[in-house]
Amino acid sequence: MQAAPPPESPGKSPAAQSALQQALRQALPQQIPLGDALNQLVQLSQTPAVRGQGAIGQLVQSMLSLFSVTPGSPDADQAIQRNLQQGGLLTESQLARSGNSDKPPLNLKQQLGQLLKAAEQLPPEPRQQMQRLVEALQARSTSQQVSSLQAWKELPDGGQERVFRLDIPIRLEERHDNAELTITEQRRPDPDGEYQSFWNVALSFDLHQQGSVDVRLSLHEGWRLQLQFWAEALPTLRRIEQQLDPFTQTLHDKGFIVDHIQARQGKPQQPKLNDIQRRLVDVHT
Repeated sequence: MQAAPPPESPGKSPAAQSALQQALRQALPQQIPLGDALNQLVQLSQTPAVRGQGAIGQLVQSMLSLFSVTPGSPDADQAIQRNLQQGGLLTESQLARSGNSDKPPLNLKQQLGQLLKAAEQLPPEPRQQMQRLVEALQARSTSQQVSSLQAWKELPDGGQERVFRLDIPIRLEERHDNAELTITEQRRPDPDGEYQSFWNVALSFDLHQQGSVDVRLSLHEGWRLQLQFWAEALPTLRRIEQQLDPFTQTLHDKGFIVDHIQARQGKPQQPKLNDIQRRLVDVHT
């Protein structure tokens, strides 16, 4: 896939690096994953003290309808797309594309701001609970946005890479589990000096009784795919293996060329930490 040369990586100056790391230090201790926060928001909105505030219930249900992904549902792919577009990572590009004529849809942070305003009418204790939840979600969004601001980094072969991270709340019966989605774009010059884009996607989640599942996807030359699945539990691995052929056919029907697809038991090997990931670990410790 031909791509324009990557822009200069933002945040290279010492002052910018310091500001970004300070933002991470403030956000990381407060954050909780989106799936966990949605579970708590639903529970809080159903308590007697909060149930009477109809605006809060409507806002929570709006967030569920926008960001919650039900596996196997007809709109699962649209729900994942909404998470990418309205979860906060792409806010600036959405605003740039909309211009002055179109009003962009509310993103996660804007909805959380509305939730905070509605919570002002609550009694002190549930108001504080709601504020803590909203602040934790805002911190999560901020940490993911800040880490993505250091988008382009130089690679040894002369290419560049940027990484985006996002939570995907997975609805399982009456609760949500949290899947961590990581999207990596690499741009490398070909012999003619034209930049080509290569995409890698990593998805990790824990199914509790079924164990953890990890997915790795590589996309190159526009439509060529390589996929690998890992499952900790053997019964889960067997269920995945049973679905590989129909899943491959579905991908073919959508126009993809599947070069390789495989399922294994265990966990994938973790890549070496880059600079921003090392800083995230330093902030945690």
